[in-house]
Amino acid sequence: MTIQYDPQAESERPVRLPDAPIQELGPGIKLQPPLSRRGHGPGVIAVLPSRLSLRPHAKCGLKTPLDPDPVQKWAEEGFAVVGVQLSANSDITETLAVAIAGLESCPDVDNKGRYAVLVYDPSAVESIVASMPSQPALVALIVHGSSPSWAPVPVLAHLPGDVDAEQESDSADMKICSYGNAESSYFVVPSAGPKAYSPTDAAIAHTRSLVFLRERLGGPYFDLEQIWEEHTHYEFVDRSVSKTMGTMVAEPYVNHIPTMTGGVGREALFEFYRDHFIFSNPDSAELTTVLRTIGADRVVDEFIYSCTHDRMIDWLLPGVPPSGSKLRIPMIAVVNIRGDRLYHEHIWWDQATALQQAGFLPTYVPTPQGKLRLPVGGNASADMLLDETAHESNEMFGPDWGVQP
Repeated sequence: MTIQYDPQAESERPVRLPDAPIQELGPGIKLQPPLSRRGHGPGVIAVLPSRLSLRPHAKCGLKTPLDPDPVQKWAEEGFAVVGVQLSANSDITETLAVAIAGLESCPDVDNKGRYAVLVYDPSAVESIVASMPSQPALVALIVHGSSPSWAPVPVLAHLPGDVDAEQESDSADMKICSYGNAESSYFVVPSAGPKAYSPTDAAIAHTRSLVFLRERLGGPYFDLEQIWEEHTHYEFVDRSVSKTMGTMVAEPYVNHIPTMTGGVGREALFEFYRDHFIFSNPDSAELTTVLRTIGADRVVDEFIYSCTHDRMIDWLLPGVPPSGSKLRIPMIAVVNIRGDRLYHEHIWWDQATALQQAGFLPTYVPTPQGKLRLPVGGNASADMLLDETAHESNEMFGPDWGVQP
């Protein structure tokens, strides 16, 4: 029996997103408690760039990136974050003291007495470093766009462009990472605008920062495998759109690379899951995990997606009528998990294999040179992923493939 979306079903009751109100600590100083389902975590202080430095995408007539600015992003990772907006009259030592006091008094902060500073304003780096010795609770420093000549705590520096050999450092006290495609000191800040923000470099820098912070603040750590399993359970077993979306951050996205299907942003992704994915999958749909790799903030799955093609599967074979064929498609999922919720999924497979198994891709096509046997593995691809000895390697190099007389 085909299951349809029922907005009145118990399983479709809206799942509330984490929503911890921001607390004003002083002029230009705000505390955002963790925006994770866990609701508590270590504390960090984010020194934000001047508002004058920001040139949002909207001013250029472009779509705003899904990636949030630092305070929300680190709160979604499970940190309590004090966002600091410095002014010309700011007393940095006093500002740091107020931020630390706010974290110390917040009931949602773990591992009190150990905090990190993340500096997104390169002009403030040296003055922040000079103030840190008076604040023994500050145990780590991450800087963007500029590296200090010295610091009393371990430092991770993210620098745009290629770094000269003299600038490179990878010691126990300072690690400098360079990003050759980035041109601006604000390359990790989405609201800095399209000429400054570099999304791919920002993603790499964020993962490096996350590892650095966890090692020095004692967390937060989450069971990424369990979070991914929960998400797929709601997709394929419970078949619940609301529960599936409840495992994701405020503005997530899904991209099925071969068919460019999915959804960007919460509203679009909800509609995609409701109309084109969760109830589009046949009742026989099954995932067989082959290999799984767990990283700091990613799960990479190799798996077989199998089903009987008894209905149109919008996301996999859009517009292709049901063939009744049994499909076994090798796939890879690269899943970015922020805190204890998913941010995005990149899903890959060989579309030629999917079309051939469904009976819509011929084995041979005519060419001026003769009949060409297409180099497409079909079911054999799934066999070899499950068992590397199931078929001989390099069979497609033989005389039965390529142009035939």
